[in-house]
Amino acid sequence: MKGKFFTSVLAVMVLVSMLGLAPAFADGTVVRFAPSSTNLSVGQTVAVNIQVDSVTGLAGLDILMSFNPAVLEVQDADPATAGVQVALGSFLTPGFVLKNEVDTAQGKINIAFVQRAPTPPVSGSGVLATVTFKAKANGTSALTFNRASLSDANGVALANTLQNGQVTVGGGAGPTPTPTTPPSGPTPTPTPTTPPGGPTPAPGNILGYHVVRYGETLMCIGRAYSVSPWAVATENSLAYPYVIKVGRQLAIPNVPWKSTYGVPCRRQFGNGTVPPPPPACRATYIVRRGDTLYVIAWRYQTTVWAIVTANHIPNPNSIFVGQRLCIP
Repeated sequence: MKGKFFTSVLAVMVLVSMLGLAPAFADGTVVRFAPSSTNLSVGQTVAVNIQVDSVTGLAGLDILMSFNPAVLEVQDADPATAGVQVALGSFLTPGFVLKNEVDTAQGKINIAFVQRAPTPPVSGSGVLATVTFKAKANGTSALTFNRASLSDANGVALANTLQNGQVTVGGGAGPTPTPTTPPSGPTPTPTPTTPPGGPTPAPGNILGYHVVRYGETLMCIGRAYSVSPWAVATENSLAYPYVIKVGRQLAIPNVPWKSTYGVPCRRQFGNGTVPPPPPACRATYIVRRGDTLYVIAWRYQTTVWAIVTANHIPNPNSIFVGQRLCIP
């Protein structure tokens, strides 16, 4: 079954970010660049770590950062793989990597991965990833976190504070390019739990309108139309953590995006095939006291997302004793 290839923790982490569950507080957790500031000459390189400090129970992450592509370029950490990647750190064991992409034109880096069970969560401080920059031209490049979502083993978000950085090339000789601001909005300042961002569509570039139905999330709506769920949030002025209500009409912007996992919502306009019905139940499980979807998914060697989809569960952290679950 296709769902077996994806980790349960990742499914919960994505669902949490889409459904708006409250983060678990982790006092003092900081995500930062190390070094925070450095000076280079054109042609020189520097390795900048994405560091986490004082975290408790970390099991997964989703980080989007930006830099100035007119000043810096990222050196590929894996030339054998198509595209440009960064080096993943050793603090977490990347059991399943969803994203490791560098957009060299826009100056954006997106990494997202989780540990696979039974690897335990980690606590303390360590390196999440390393980005090797090469100086292209004189100027200054801000290193900006657009989002840094951390998750525990149950997919619950861990609060954190972000600290941005900077790389200066050539001591300011020559024109200084304007630091890249991500399309999702203005450069964020170091504040606790920066919400996920995404590209903003051109004004008026709307594909159509979707009315939210019971059990739907921004992620499944994005999959239905192959558009960025974060762009949907931006277009409709949804504030993090992106709670959507049944009956709300959402404008669907033309911001292409593809997801290789999960089941899409049912399309309400446009061309395309209607998603197939959920898979037949291979077992029925009665929820007992102390059960969680993560534990149940692990027991049946499936994913939390597969169980949520098959049972139309709107909140993966809310199941009740005696509830009958279809195990796909």
